[in-house]
Parts: sequence; structure tokens; C-alpha cells
Amino acid sequence: MFERQVLARITGRGRRQPSRRLYPSGAPASDALVRGEVQIAPLLYNIVWTKKRDGAPLEIFFPPEGVPINPMQRHPEDGAASNAARLFLNWNLSQEGQIFMIKELGNVTSLKKPPAYPEGYDPKVVKVWVPDFNQYQKLHAGWMEEWNKTYGYRSRT
Repeated sequence: MFERQVLARITGRGRRQPSRRLYPSGAPASDALVRGEVQIAPLLYNIVWTKKRDGAPLEIFFPPEGVPINPMQRHPEDGAASNAARLFLNWNLSQEGQIFMIKELGNVTSLKKPPAYPEGYDPKVVKVWVPDFNQYQKLHAGWMEEWNKTYGYRSRT
């Protein structure tokens, strides 16, 4: 959605196809980036941040057009560990927890007033982009089908 709605890119139709590789997830793609098998990859920040923090030879770039995020929700279930889950969520959403999640794990927050920012992220330059969830649900299946056809991808499931 970010590419189509913000960057206004056409997903491969009519343009020269660079050498490309498809990965089943960001983890093997980030490993390939660290090994130098690929030179650039659009990856989730938290997938590459810990590698960079631990000395991997890579740079992280936040484009001024924006950083797409997909907020998630966590709901503690009633059950044997529900009190522990609520305690964890209270910490997770606290200033201390948010700073830890951002600085140590590479998570990006969607809080209006973040207690910290990821290394290299300048909120005066880079915008956070959050998808419209209802629109996402309506468009997802068709866009995935088009993407799979464009890139010759077949799921093995």
C-alpha cells in the first residue's frame, strides 16, 4: 500500500526488471544483506537493527517519503498467565518499556509522543505512515495475486 499510495510505483509492469531475489521472510533477506549477497533490501527496521547493533556491516536508511508501519495489538487472554501478560503489557507500554523496545529491539512506536527514536530516524524529516486497515483488507487479496503473477511467485502451502 505504501509503495502504491505514497511512492506511486507500478509493481514491475513496463519497467526493466533488475536482478531480484524473493525470500520467504525478512530474516533470510536480512542475512543475505549482511553476507553481501544483495546490496539493498526493503526490510523491517527491527529485523536489521539488532544485526547492525551487533556489528553487521550495513547501513539503515529512513526515506523522507515515510516509513510504513503496521501497528499491532496485544490482548492478554484470561487464563493461567493472564496476570503476567497484563504486567508485561503495562511495562511494554510504559516509557521504560518503549525506550527498551526501540533502543534494544529495534521496534518503532506509533505513539504520538515517542520517548525515543530509532538510530538514524529524524522525525522532522521522516513521516510515519499507517495504512487504513479497512482499505488494506479490501485491497490485499487482489494486490497479492497481482504481485505473485508479476514476480512469478507461487506459494508452497
